[in-house]
Amino acid sequence: MKHRHADAANSPWPMLIALVASVPAFYDSMMPTPATWATWMYLVSGVVVLASAWRVQRSLAARAHEPNRAHSGSWGERPMQLKLDWFLGAALLANALLPQSNESEPALVWRLVIAVLMLYRLLKISQPLFTETGLARLLAMGAAVLVLCGIGFYWLDPEVKTLHDGLWLAFSTAATVGYGDMVPSSTASRVFSVFVVLLGYGVLSLVTASVAAMFVGSQERKVEREILGDMHREMRELRQEIDRLRQEVHASRQVLEGAMASTPPTSPAPEAGQAPPTPRPG
Repeated sequence: MKHRHADAANSPWPMLIALVASVPAFYDSMMPTPATWATWMYLVSGVVVLASAWRVQRSLAARAHEPNRAHSGSWGERPMQLKLDWFLGAALLANALLPQSNESEPALVWRLVIAVLMLYRLLKISQPLFTETGLARLLAMGAAVLVLCGIGFYWLDPEVKTLHDGLWLAFSTAATVGYGDMVPSSTASRVFSVFVVLLGYGVLSLVTASVAAMFVGSQERKVEREILGDMHREMRELRQEIDRLRQEVHASRQVLEGAMASTPPTSPAPEAGQAPPTPRPG
């Protein structure tokens, strides 16, 4: 019970939510008129990430003193990931103190580096959601990613007038189609398109790979059924052949036993050194 409570306390969901919540603050700092809520979002996200890293470190320290404790290999038990969590928490707090990205180029570069590290951490946390999952779940996740990216373009790009245009720009960007009818026009939307390609293209690739695997799997199952059918037929023929051989052996044994029963018994031959028996007089 104690270990279950510890595992629940070390859940990756608080950090996942905190990192996702800081994404709008990152792009709001590049808008012409940044909102004040972005600073508070950075502060809250940084505190949550630091608190999660602290809980994981305490859990690791407690488990290190337990004898014969098998490591469960959970999300935060890798030292490099724990160090990255501490760094990300401090970096989010620093983002709240730095100038806005549209006013300072070094601040923009710093936030871009932190955004890349955040994307890496988000992918590591959400990796179990993308592996060994069904096609329906992948389609739902792909649709959700495209909708969120479309909303992002609608919010960040002044040339995107409707949500439909934002969704179309998100799809063409994630699919790397590049029709040219709509392109990102602001700095925020251009930076956003980089992450849309990295995340959206990966999700779409998983969907297409799952569809291809479904067709390949159906063909493989057909071949397996044919192979199993041939094996069953050969085993049935082999069983019939064995039954015929068993019947022939049984018939041959009966003939041999009948022949031995109809043959009269013969007197045994005299042993060496003994005289043959003399016939009795009539």
